[in-house]
Amino acid sequence: MLAETFVAMPFLVITVEAGLRSMDRRYEDAAASLGARPWTVFRRVTVPLTAPALIAGAALAWARALGEFGATITFAGNIERRTQTTPLAVYNLLETDQSVAIALSLVLLAISIVVLVSLRDHWFGGLRDAAR
Repeated sequence: MLAETFVAMPFLVITVEAGLRSMDRRYEDAAASLGARPWTVFRRVTVPLTAPALIAGAALAWARALGEFGATITFAGNIERRTQTTPLAVYNLLETDQSVAIALSLVLLAISIVVLVSLRDHWFGGLRDAAR
């Protein structure tokens, strides 16, 4: 998990940073001027305003971690049922049982397609709204 976090975290950080930079700070200032404490401002104003960036960053980080091979095999090894991820299992199965390796690869592909399709309206809906 540490290796995958190390590799995938930049996707989350860069996306959330962009969301924070593009956020209008006046909403936070207004909440603070009305007496909201910093934690309340963060929870009730900042998080909802940056939710699209948080969701997009989490999706990108998850997708990157899902397919991670190099860092996992380098730092955690490839111990079956302990540190083995799906890409490592596919790698091992390519040598012994190619049909199972292909099936696992198709499962990864199906998961990726489901995530992309489910987030499609979220991402492209925002583009349609911006074009109006």
